[in-house]
Amino acid sequence: MFKCLGLLAVVISLFFITNCSAVDVPDVNYGIICVPAANLRGAATHETELYDQEIMGYPVKLLQKQDNWYQVQMEYGYVGWMNEKSFVQVNAVQLIHWKNSPKVRVTKVFGFVYSKPDTSSQPVTNVVMNVLLKKGEKVNNKWLKVETPDGRAGFLQKQDCVDAVAKELSKEEMSKSIVETAKMMMGVPYLWGGKSSVSCDCSGLTSTVFRAHGIAIGRDSCKQATEGKAVDINDFTKVQPGDLIFFGKESISHVAISLGGKDFIHQSGCVHITSLDPNSPYYEESYGKKLKVIRRFF
Repeated sequence: MFKCLGLLAVVISLFFITNCSAVDVPDVNYGIICVPAANLRGAATHETELYDQEIMGYPVKLLQKQDNWYQVQMEYGYVGWMNEKSFVQVNAVQLIHWKNSPKVRVTKVFGFVYSKPDTSSQPVTNVVMNVLLKKGEKVNNKWLKVETPDGRAGFLQKQDCVDAVAKELSKEEMSKSIVETAKMMMGVPYLWGGKSSVSCDCSGLTSTVFRAHGIAIGRDSCKQATEGKAVDINDFTKVQPGDLIFFGKESISHVAISLGGKDFIHQSGCVHITSLDPNSPYYEESYGKKLKVIRRFF
């Protein structure tokens, strides 16, 4: 099931922020995630609810500190707590420098940055899809030198990344690429609040796949369902691969990526394919009863 942060929780968080002191060093108001996937929690402890995750190379705004935890705000507004080991602290100038530096984006579901251009060498860190790394010199046709946001240098296989600048694709190419990327995550396990290629919830899957194509969408299914353009839910001949299909009993609580027609890929227990077609081996009757809206984003 998909989560939507309650309005009350958001209001309380915002009130809390406006009535608390800034971080200890006023000039250092940002963090750049330096672990493969950083957890955003409801309180300053590992035992509390996982709200969300952010991927290495992306920024968060630092709001206040409690012990070795920071209350942070994500780029799309989520507020929660991250352990200080999850990010490197920077000021506004350093953040701009990071954003403007040449970077590569990891395209592999799971991989490694190695200490040498050799897969038998010691890893510097593991990486997941959409991780951003500073781009260094090309070693040879197989390896590229890279650097993490906290300055750790290593080597990444060129086949595992692309330049971070989004490549322009036609609608047909975009449809095909989104489906191919989603299928790369087949079997990935469910994690409430997860937003990475190794564990995710349903909107974590869609936001991860779309981020890989330079398309920014809301974090939750209920927010994603208000974006893009409406597609007629009564005529599946018009549904295209890459459209998002939304479900729910009363309100929207689940999202899937269309494979075209009545087939879709989604996260429910694990990433797998389901169909609304009674003649399909992937058919699940319950989804037809919960179909709400379909939206197109490109």
